[in-house]
Amino acid sequence: MSKTMTIVVEGYVAGGADRVLNQLLPYFKDYKIDLFVNTALDTTVLLSKPIPSHVHLVKYSWTTPSDVSNWAATARSPQMVLLRRVFSVLLRYPLNMALFFNFLNHFKRCKPDILLVNNGGYPGGQASLMAAAAAVMCGNIRTIHLVHSIASPAQKLLFPMEWVVDRVVERGKCFVAVSQAVAKSLQHIRKLHVAPITISNGLPTAPTPFPPTCTVPLEFLQVGYLSSVKNQKFTLCALGILAKKGIKTISITFAGKETERGYLAAMKTLAKKLDVEEQIHFVGFVDDIQSLYLKYDALVLTSTVEGMPMCILEAMRAGRAAIAASVGGVPELVENMKTGYLFSGSKPEELAEIWMQLLEQPALLATMGENAYKRFLEHFTLEIQAQKYLDLMN
Repeated sequence: MSKTMTIVVEGYVAGGADRVLNQLLPYFKDYKIDLFVNTALDTTVLLSKPIPSHVHLVKYSWTTPSDVSNWAATARSPQMVLLRRVFSVLLRYPLNMALFFNFLNHFKRCKPDILLVNNGGYPGGQASLMAAAAAVMCGNIRTIHLVHSIASPAQKLLFPMEWVVDRVVERGKCFVAVSQAVAKSLQHIRKLHVAPITISNGLPTAPTPFPPTCTVPLEFLQVGYLSSVKNQKFTLCALGILAKKGIKTISITFAGKETERGYLAAMKTLAKKLDVEEQIHFVGFVDDIQSLYLKYDALVLTSTVEGMPMCILEAMRAGRAAIAASVGGVPELVENMKTGYLFSGSKPEELAEIWMQLLEQPALLATMGENAYKRFLEHFTLEIQAQKYLDLMN
């Protein structure tokens, strides 16, 4: 009798979590899989290539609290936004109960051996949480709750119900975090009693990359959807500090689409104000992102929150150093002054100072890129990651 698995995906921004699952699916060939995907999901990354034959795609259109919250944010007046948000809070738990029973019915009918919840963060998607709770109530389904980003604290207004949900979900006993920072946040921020297992993300190996040119002017790449979380304005401010000193030999290409309304326009306005318009370029979402890294000298990452950013892994695989804010799981990837630079992310002056050093010694980027590639091969390949998941499931 073949083993069966249900995988639940709920996320509204295509990103690293979808990429991880997309890569892992072929390795789960011993399982017959039902892949539950919300119809409102951006599947640009998740379904970037055909799903394997052992995977059955199930698109669900059950209304979730996120759907209602997103609807509330589309109101044109502040008063209407507030009214809709109150309405969304009132609907939150009735909708959660509907999700719970929908998944409970599926589990009783299909009787999966394993439930894999692919959750962007924690508590993350409410459909993901309700699927995990339903599996616990069934009692005979092994649950693996995969968390990709730093946990969020419970909202004061919703704390009593969130506490109850956490206690139910943690009875599934198996949380997997993509970094030690994510694992610690589950215990310290959400007070989960289960000790999470850490399985780092990975990528398929690639041919040995050629080194960056490392000649002035230096060209950097920043990958990520355009939003205040990815904090691309920080990069512009650092460019502006150099521009005031008459230094314009740094250029940045931003790869990623806008997910926060008005953020791109605000970036362009800020760039004009700082007189760095000619040093920045926007290329939007890029399908073949790996080849893009090879065109640049290094990666820049200025996010305010990260679990384990795939863009740093991609840069490492391409033999490129990463200059990154030391948040979340980033220090688990970047060895400061060896495979890249770490900075606190509190002041743009820190990034500007690193750029000043590199303009004087650009060859450092080639050495750091070579070290980054070696580190990738030793610790962060897809084969290493997939084997850890298979060991866990077996």
